[in-house]
Amino acid sequence: MSTLAPDTVRRIEDAAAALIAAGTPNPTNEQVRQHLGGGSLSHISPVMRDFRARQRALASEQTPALPAELTQLLTGQLGLLWQAAVRQADADTLAAREQADADTEQADRERDEALAKVATLESELAVLREVQAERDRLLKQELGLNERMISLREEVVRQQTRNEHLTAQLEESRQDLKTLRDSEKTLQQELLTLARADSKVKK
Repeated sequence: MSTLAPDTVRRIEDAAAALIAAGTPNPTNEQVRQHLGGGSLSHISPVMRDFRARQRALASEQTPALPAELTQLLTGQLGLLWQAAVRQADADTLAAREQADADTEQADRERDEALAKVATLESELAVLREVQAERDRLLKQELGLNERMISLREEVVRQQTRNEHLTAQLEESRQDLKTLRDSEKTLQQELLTLARADSKVKK
């Protein structure tokens, strides 16, 4: 019997208890099978052996003076109580299973919400990393531009200094040229004077 499912054992015992309550004090295996609407006697027999043993134990504990009809009634009522207890246990088990399923569904929903939030945060983090990378690139580019501007400013200063130097040289050259022209004019005047004096001497 240990190999039978608990639900199968319960159905067989319920059928036996129902037969007793209906007026069959000692239902046979075949009667139980017919009440069930089918089934294997090899399954029903060991269950009924245990069931009858429990019924005999209950009967031995009862007062011998009880009439047979009352004994049968009590036996039937005990069977019904057994059925009610089994049904209550099944109902409690079903309620516990339903509560466990509800708790599982709630946990699944909370897990899904947490996973969705993690996915959102990961997406936002990826965007922030892209923004950080772009900012770093722009900072490097700006730094490069700043260095280039500094280099260009230094070049401008060098060119200005060179221009000033060339301007000074040009001014010096102009002064030298003016001096040479003045010297040339003086020399021409002297030559002209000498030529005139020489011409007078010859006359």
